[in-house]
Amino acid sequence: MMNGEQIVRIFLIRRWWIVGSVILGTLVGAGLATALPHVYDVKAQVIVSMAESTDVSAVESGTYIDDLMPNVLEVSRSNDFAHEVSKGSDVDRSTAQIRDSLDFVLVPDTSVIEVHVQDQDLGQARVLADRAAQTMSTSFLTDRLGTVSSLDVSVLQRSESSVDGAYPDLVRFVGLGALAGLVLGLLLAPIRHGLDPRLRDFGDIRRTLGTEMLAVRMRKPSGAIRRQAANCGASTSISGLLARLDLTGRRRGSTVVTLCGVGGVGNQLAADLVETAAASGMSCALVSADPAELSTSHYRELSQVTGISVVDANSLSGESLLIGRALADALCAVLADYDLVICLSSDFAAHPQTCSFLELSDIAVVVTAPHPVWADLRSTQELLRAGESLPVGFVLVDQPLEADSDTGTTNHRRDAFRKPAANPAGSESVSSASVGASSATTTSAGHDTPTKELDIVPGPRAVTALATPTNGNDANGGQS
Repeated sequence: MMNGEQIVRIFLIRRWWIVGSVILGTLVGAGLATALPHVYDVKAQVIVSMAESTDVSAVESGTYIDDLMPNVLEVSRSNDFAHEVSKGSDVDRSTAQIRDSLDFVLVPDTSVIEVHVQDQDLGQARVLADRAAQTMSTSFLTDRLGTVSSLDVSVLQRSESSVDGAYPDLVRFVGLGALAGLVLGLLLAPIRHGLDPRLRDFGDIRRTLGTEMLAVRMRKPSGAIRRQAANCGASTSISGLLARLDLTGRRRGSTVVTLCGVGGVGNQLAADLVETAAASGMSCALVSADPAELSTSHYRELSQVTGISVVDANSLSGESLLIGRALADALCAVLADYDLVICLSSDFAAHPQTCSFLELSDIAVVVTAPHPVWADLRSTQELLRAGESLPVGFVLVDQPLEADSDTGTTNHRRDAFRKPAANPAGSESVSSASVGASSATTTSAGHDTPTKELDIVPGPRAVTALATPTNGNDANGGQS
């Protein structure tokens, strides 16, 4: 059950639906007021008094008029009265039309009767109002009342003095249209919010995952995201994110971090993490079970950066896919040789088999766009719960661009840390083992520097060689 705060937040998120409905209602009201035919309301006035020949007091005459006024109004609204009005030479309406258009209203606390006529023809409305007032001032009315010259009805105000467009009233139609649009918007906003497969409220991400925002890595975060990041102390840099995860420093020992992507995001964040960590002197590995990702030029370039190894988890065995304990056993021996290991699942909900990474992980971080699909976020949360892994937080990133998946993104920082190219045979500075075997770099002084480098073999499927620290000897015990 939603509380008042959640309802207000829905209205704020869907405010443009409400604003749009109000604008639409206003336009419809104005359009109707303009398109509908105008009906003019013309008013004339008559006053009822006692005849001069009647010798009665003012109090008695007032009482007498008050008693007769209902009869006066009844006679004025009759068919006979309408027929009498229609006898005018300038009247162009039938008796039925005149009766429908005429109305008589007694002004409160007076003996004044207002004659109202509504007609689409302004001139005809004036004619009918004047004709009706004149008819009331003749003997026709007193004859129907059965009184002998006791009442005197005279015209007090002719129709020309008051002419108003009664229908449609533009101001009233616009106001009613705006009000109807507001009501419609308030009804549509929660319905649209419930039908939207994507989350529009950042608070829903926090409530679903039960954790806080760690960082924001977006090109142009919205004002709402910036405010939320400031309120929760989220980092806006990779170094800040590493510090918040307590992953800064060199030679910290093996730490395994799983990035649980929601909706295909997380690739660029994983690359930035290992690059920044490698730049600080840490030995890093990026592990993925998706060969399609690892075969892009983005990751082929990343594998050439000193201190970074890119591992295709599926190449660790002849099987098409490693899951569960098999994946854990295949990776354990290799991952222990690194300071930082980033396990990447950029579509965690679509590939639940990658939950095996959670068994090896020390830290799990959810990576999501600001407005993820609710089902994907929920599935990710359930998979984490099934793996008894509570994420330390989530990171907001941009939606993936098609260009990122096709051609990759080049980071200028890689050039400074690119691995040295292998020299020709006989060179004294650097020697390299063949592809698929361990490699070691030899200094000119003859000392061996252990390295853990995994090189992707270009081809339709990315295959990564597993490397372990060497002491300068090959697998057969020979000197490299």
